[in-house]
Amino acid sequence: MDMFKSALDLLKEQLGYDVVISLATCTENGVNVRTVDGYYKDGYIYILTHMGTHKMREIDKNPSVAICKDLMCGRGIGENLGNPKAKSNTKLREELKEVFYKFYDRHVNEEDPGTCILKITLTDAVAFSKDTKYVIDFKNTAAIAIPFVNDIIS
Repeated sequence: MDMFKSALDLLKEQLGYDVVISLATCTENGVNVRTVDGYYKDGYIYILTHMGTHKMREIDKNPSVAICKDLMCGRGIGENLGNPKAKSNTKLREELKEVFYKFYDRHVNEEDPGTCILKITLTDAVAFSKDTKYVIDFKNTAAIAIPFVNDIIS
C-alpha cells in the first residue's frame, strides 16, 4: 500500500471526528498553546472560533501553527475562511455542524460576523500507529514508515 495513503488513513482514524487537540501559535513574544476542538479531513484541520480570540489575532500576524494530539504532531498554515454562513462555506458548514453536533447549536453564534472557521493546511506531520511511525510530507504528498514500538505508558 502507498505509504502516504496509509498515513492519511491513520490521521483520519485518529483525528477525523470532533477531537481535542493542542494548537500552538507564535508571536514576537513567544509561543502560545491552547486546546481546541478540531476535525481533520484530507490534509486540513478545521476549528470553529472567533476573529477576536488571541489565536486568530496571532494567526493573522503569523499563520505558521502547530498541532498535537497524543503522540501525533504536525505543522501547517492557518487561514481564516470567514463566517460559517458565508456562501463559500455552505458545504463545509453543514459538515462541521454534523461533526461538532455536541456544541455547535449552543456555542457557535453564526449571527456574529466575527465567528469564523479556521482552516489549517498541514505541511508536515508525524503520526504513530501501534507499530509504525509515519513521517508525512504534505507538500510533496509523500510519507515514510518506520517500525515503532509504543512502550509509553499513559
